[in-house]
Amino acid sequence: MLNRTLCLLLAALLCACSPGADRTAATAEKDAAGTAEVSKPKEEAPPVQAEELIWVYEARGNKQCEQGGGISLEDSSAKLTGNGVEVQESRCGVRTDRMYPSVCGGATGDILLHLIGRGSLDAALELGFDPADKIQYQNRACEGTGSSRKPRDRQL
Repeated sequence: MLNRTLCLLLAALLCACSPGADRTAATAEKDAAGTAEVSKPKEEAPPVQAEELIWVYEARGNKQCEQGGGISLEDSSAKLTGNGVEVQESRCGVRTDRMYPSVCGGATGDILLHLIGRGSLDAALELGFDPADKIQYQNRACEGTGSSRKPRDRQL
């Protein structure tokens, strides 16, 4: 009992002596006894779990030997968000599972990648995106801004 009283007295003195402290001995006693109220954390939206996300991609559409061209990362992302698909992250990449012959006007392996919720995959597929886990690619710095034109409709 003497030890507890001494500890409470010491705690009260330390709290009273600390700069800017306006705590009372009663508060110190509550803290020491472990009965102080615990503040409740603010409720936040739960973070999206990694298992609920998927990378999708589309070809940039730029051509070899041409400056600019193709669509920009921002335009590609806007294509998704404009259709109700929330984009968590975007980046540029290049396909490594195909070879592209060096010829002016030929296709490049440049792709635009977006991280979206797995529940939005069907909407992304309808917009012409494909799951990135079906191809091999490497991330790459986005070069140039591309044009701000909208991609043409693809005809089969």
